[in-house]
Amino acid sequence: MKRYGLMMVVALLAGCAGQPSHHAPDAGTTAAKKHRRASALSDEAKETALKAGREYFGCIDHELRRYRYRGGDSRHETQALLRRCEPHLQPVRTAFAREGVDPRITRRYLKHKRIQAARYVLRNLMALEAQFKAAQAGGE
Repeated sequence: MKRYGLMMVVALLAGCAGQPSHHAPDAGTTAAKKHRRASALSDEAKETALKAGREYFGCIDHELRRYRYRGGDSRHETQALLRRCEPHLQPVRTAFAREGVDPRITRRYLKHKRIQAARYVLRNLMALEAQFKAAQAGGE
């Protein structure tokens, strides 16, 4: 009985060794390929992207400070506010193009920045709207 059990274990292990695993790396990959690589962008392009991001969010903060709630839909107001600050992201597109970055990656990066900004603006505008409505309800 022991012998039969040992043979089954050996056969099972031998069969599993020949099957490719879904979680195993491909035969051609090395440990270096599995780890994230450093950016291929130059320091100048990285600095341009960071500076443009700071200017973009600075513009958004400036527009939010100037904003006065007028009772409109906060989604449309958010879109209008973001559109006014959009030119601040143009240097990123230019720097990435100069570095030879794939336009799809550039669009994805800029979309990520816009989504971050839209969430931030929408959250602030909804808070302003809530304050306005609370003040109206308290004053009645």
